[in-house]
Amino acid sequence: MKHIAIDFHFVRDHVSKGLLRVSHVSTTDQLADALTKPLSRQLFTLLQSKIGVSDGSTILQGRIRVKE
Repeated sequence: MKHIAIDFHFVRDHVSKGLLRVSHVSTTDQLADALTKPLSRQLFTLLQSKIGVSDGSTILQGRIRVKE
């Protein structure tokens, strides 16, 4: 719990100094939900695309050797 208290005080100090602005984020834009909560497939796919998580297919082709 100590690390949470330290983080809280750090954020609070930065907000009070005007270095950080805290704003509301709607439920549909909570990107971490894709990794922490059970979601419908549609919402999961939307959030997955927003954070750039791959669907598992690879885009790497490997090294292609050309015979001379």
